[in-house]
Amino acid sequence: MTKSFSFLLLITLFNFFYSLFFSYNKEISNTTIVIQKGMKINEISNMLYEKKIIRNKSAFNLWIKFNFLEKKIKFGEFQLSGKNSIYNITKKLLSGTFVYRKFTLVEGMYKYELLRILKEIDPNSVISIYDIPDNIIADTYSYLATDTAERILENIINYSQRFSEDIWKKRDKNIPLKNIDELYILASIVEKETAIKSEKGKIAGVFFNRMSIGMRLQSDPTVEFSITKGVKKLGRKLLRKDLKFDSEYNTYMNKGLPPSIICYPGKESLIAVSRPYNSNYLFFVAKKKNGQHYFSVNYKEHLERIRSIKNAK
Repeated sequence: MTKSFSFLLLITLFNFFYSLFFSYNKEISNTTIVIQKGMKINEISNMLYEKKIIRNKSAFNLWIKFNFLEKKIKFGEFQLSGKNSIYNITKKLLSGTFVYRKFTLVEGMYKYELLRILKEIDPNSVISIYDIPDNIIADTYSYLATDTAERILENIINYSQRFSEDIWKKRDKNIPLKNIDELYILASIVEKETAIKSEKGKIAGVFFNRMSIGMRLQSDPTVEFSITKGVKKLGRKLLRKDLKFDSEYNTYMNKGLPPSIICYPGKESLIAVSRPYNSNYLFFVAKKKNGQHYFSVNYKEHLERIRSIKNAK
């Protein structure tokens, strides 16, 4: 074999393998793939081929095995776009640059609503209402397509714990709460009383003022929770007779805090309870139009506020 023929053969082989592993496939646009934990290389290559991300399944498998990469590929959701070679695709699958999905646990949601969200994400989960704790922050959370409901819940719990422990350390030490559990309970009531950030601290202060003189909290949302237990919305306005509904959650009937949360509070409500607005207010009532409240220091003034609201056109 002559040197020139050997060189030509070498060039031919180089071009062949370069085109096989490094040449670009046709351009793809925002194609999503999900590599589940435990997937074999043949399964991955089949998926890539079916989505027209690679042109040659055998070449992909050969590249992976030749470079001992089978156990290094990350599982998760990837979004691929542009022109890609087998080399580039493999590099992306090794990078761990995943697509993160998001869901929002809206302030004021109940446990059953969080359970529904988790079941929608992971229909095969056996998670139950009894697995979901009270001390969870309503917020927007990220997760991977391959995450189980249990894994997602664990991440939510860990995040909520870190955040609440931090604000508990920074709390006003004069507030009459024993622990973080009580912080969440009162924050859940504040959450249901107002969605206005600037009022949360004032309303928290009202409840603390009531507690300091042995007055019942008298919070309407606790009455609604007494009736519905958070399984559904009441679907009507509270009636006067509802205020006498027999429940340990009814703060018109019982002094102090209810035994557990009535909803999931957001960060602002937790912060407001940890550092409430200092005032002499004992009462508040919602205005008709904008959801804001009038605050009063005594019952006479409170009644005047109520009358002015009723007489307002």
